[in-house]
Amino acid sequence: MHKQRHASPHLGQAGLACLVLALVLSCAGGPSRAVGGVKPTEGGVKPLPEATKPVTEPVPPVVELTPEAKKIVALEKVDSLLVEGKADAAVAKLEELAALQSANADLRLLKAAALASSGKIVEARALTDDVVKAEPSNPKALVMAANLARFAGDEKARRSWLDRALAAAPADATILSAWGEQYLDLKDWKRAEDFFRHSAAADPGNPDAALGLGQSLYRQSRYSEAEAALDRAIALDPGSAYAYSDRSKTRLKVGKSKEALEDMDKAIGCSPDSSWLYLDRGRFLLEAGKAVEAQSDFSKAIELEPDYFLPYAYRAGVYEELSKDEEALADYRKILVLEPDYWYAHESVGAVTFRLGLWAQAAEGFKKAYGYAADRYEYAILAGLSLLRAGKNADAKAWAGSIAPTLDREKSANYWLMLRLIQDQNDQSSELEIKIQTEKSLDTKAALLFYLGEYWVARSKPSLGSKYFLLSSEMKRVQTLEYRLLGTELKRLALPESHG
Repeated sequence: MHKQRHASPHLGQAGLACLVLALVLSCAGGPSRAVGGVKPTEGGVKPLPEATKPVTEPVPPVVELTPEAKKIVALEKVDSLLVEGKADAAVAKLEELAALQSANADLRLLKAAALASSGKIVEARALTDDVVKAEPSNPKALVMAANLARFAGDEKARRSWLDRALAAAPADATILSAWGEQYLDLKDWKRAEDFFRHSAAADPGNPDAALGLGQSLYRQSRYSEAEAALDRAIALDPGSAYAYSDRSKTRLKVGKSKEALEDMDKAIGCSPDSSWLYLDRGRFLLEAGKAVEAQSDFSKAIELEPDYFLPYAYRAGVYEELSKDEEALADYRKILVLEPDYWYAHESVGAVTFRLGLWAQAAEGFKKAYGYAADRYEYAILAGLSLLRAGKNADAKAWAGSIAPTLDREKSANYWLMLRLIQDQNDQSSELEIKIQTEKSLDTKAALLFYLGEYWVARSKPSLGSKYFLLSSEMKRVQTLEYRLLGTELKRLALPESHG
């Protein structure tokens, strides 16, 4: 389970735990900004006039905290532990509190949220069910039950809990926000917007309503309105990483790149242990042409969540851009361990090992890619050419002979002719060369010229291969797979590279 990247979609706008914690603190009157929940002028301690202040620093008075202040301090500690991702420690702290106030529903719900954050869904559901049995109309308990069902992927149960919650408290802001969340998940952006607006009207101080409203407006491409809603969410909850992250996306849409990056930085500052935030900023930096900085962010995302494949995919691409093929290859292989069905990595393994001259491995990579995409004949051709480059002529012949008969000769004549050339391994390329001249797709034409270059190099005719490499290079089809391979081949033959 990839908890960090799924925190937002599965645990609500600011996380299940943070949602309930906000409700608990709201019930408690909110934490004071003074030390220990006591203002400096309370408890009979008054500031001295300036003229009578002693030269040495006074010893701070010892203030005995009230039970309510102790509770708030303890809850703030729980909040810190949850933000740090220490859900188990938060559960332990809540157990201490619960021992003193065993009947307190808010604390029990908060403990359920902390259990869910640590992946203990069954325990969290059991604790929530106990609260619901004791208080069948408790809005917070019903929303918690709905969120746990959402986390477990049980949408039917989630809807049932939300129906029950709305019937129990139709004007409750938290319930209305939970309904907005459901419609966001259903991609019904307008109904989500309506529920979040009703939630905000019920409680103008609810940051989740403002955040959800911003998200629903963004999905409707109403970017200026979305930015205003997210401004409100941040004003209500300046520590919300989600709000800064969402506003950064909105600002990008209205051309505020500098401000968007500032928001990404602030989001990471609010939640420095979120791998997804580093991934987002890395993607932004990559698009801005800052490959080295992007690589650093992708590496940080991997450090925080090493079992998620996507940061490896982006970092591998950066490594390729920086001509670090060995490092790219390691990342692509890691992707295939973590996400075997991400078959595009097989293409990249083929490409990287091809450039490294690891021909047998390149053939294997392209064969596996072709196994997932049987209409991508370039994979089959590159696998055959890699076998030729590896000196495995018999294997190349057998491979091409197994693929060529499966092609439609009318629709894919050029690919069929190339596979037959690999199969026959003779000098009869004139028919293919004539066909290439009439090929309308420039990408396909450039690819076929590249294949011919590879074929002649494998046939120990590098000067002839060079001719086709240069013709392919001059076409500058920079977005193609073959162009990713061409530069290295030009260097091997000491030929000038074309620059697009």
